[in-house]
Amino acid sequence: MNTAEQNFERIERYLQGKLPEAEARALEAQMAADPDFAALVQQHRLERQGLELLVERELLGKMQQWDRETEIFQQTTQPRRGVVRPMRWIMRAAAILLIAFGTYWILEQYDPASPETNAPITSVKPEIKPRVPTVRRSKPTPPRQADPAPGDQPTSDYAQQDPTPLDPAPIEEMTGADAPDYAALADDFFRERDFLPPKGSKGGQAGSAAYNQALDKFQDGKYTDALSKLKPSPGSDTDAIQQKELLALSQYKTKQYDSAVANFRDIAASGKQPYAQRAEWGMALTLLNQMPTKKPLFDRVMANILNNPQHLFFEKAKSLEERLK
Repeated sequence: MNTAEQNFERIERYLQGKLPEAEARALEAQMAADPDFAALVQQHRLERQGLELLVERELLGKMQQWDRETEIFQQTTQPRRGVVRPMRWIMRAAAILLIAFGTYWILEQYDPASPETNAPITSVKPEIKPRVPTVRRSKPTPPRQADPAPGDQPTSDYAQQDPTPLDPAPIEEMTGADAPDYAALADDFFRERDFLPPKGSKGGQAGSAAYNQALDKFQDGKYTDALSKLKPSPGSDTDAIQQKELLALSQYKTKQYDSAVANFRDIAASGKQPYAQRAEWGMALTLLNQMPTKKPLFDRVMANILNNPQHLFFEKAKSLEERLK
């Protein structure tokens, strides 16, 4: 017995109330999970109801015809009326039994899945057209400028930059199968000694206890504690810039990348060396962790470093550029 025949047998027994309770619950669960199967059960139910209605109409018509024939027969055989009356009821009972048996046989033999009796139910699903992604073009990288003379400060343009996030990189660059692990690459190039004095020394100016306490926590790897010790200062003196630099580095270590970029940008815009160039390199590594979303801004920062061979991190930027190819 194939699957269609098994389904037919189960459905018919279910509609007749002959299916065991466990199997009936399983069939109802299948109906709830499969709309096509539920439609097939409903089709069986409607077909049974239709056949029963046809049989009832046929039976009613036959009984009315027999009544007419019996009345005619009685009118022509008045002397035998007492014999005919019982015979009429016997004929009616026999006809009811015969039609009931025929109805049962039809319902047992009728197969709605057969192509001769019924066309199969087909469900037409709407065609879903694939959505074509819109590729947004990133802003072009500024042209490479001539090498500045020693002592020039190429970081002053950060003061005029719009802090609003730039457009994301094109979709092709975001989903490339061969895209590098940007976070791991940033970790390879990040060195605390590029920004901070060696452990055990104090880099803050005299009286900057908050900075020295935060520096100790940072050098011990307690970056969250270092953040709690620092409060950004609006000043532009060396102590204020040192605190903002340590704050940005702590934010980098705790993955608060947007806040770290904002603080590195402020230091770079100050033009105070060597903090401004260190901030550019710190900003490049922070944006690298946010690649490819921040690729346009990352390209701009890298271009500023690579356009200045006297930059403290020129060689490291070149090495990073090679690793990204």
